Amino acid sequence: MTNHQCTHCAAFLTSDEIALYKKLISRDAENFLCLDCFASELSTTREKLEDLIERLYQMGTCSLFVR
Repeated sequence: MTNHQCTHCAAFLTSDEIALYKKLISRDAENFLCLDCFASELSTTREKLEDLIERLYQMGTCSLFVR
């Protein structure tokens, strides 16, 4: 967990949630959405976003997703 909170529901965010938001919206973003709210905004599911995060880690080409 980080000290950042979702701008919609105030849930505390993980670093993966912040990284995905930056990857898909803007690297300069300062406000973020949790996976549930982000999925709703994108008309998709949390599971699909979690799968995308995992694929980004596996690809190893994005500095936002490094283990």
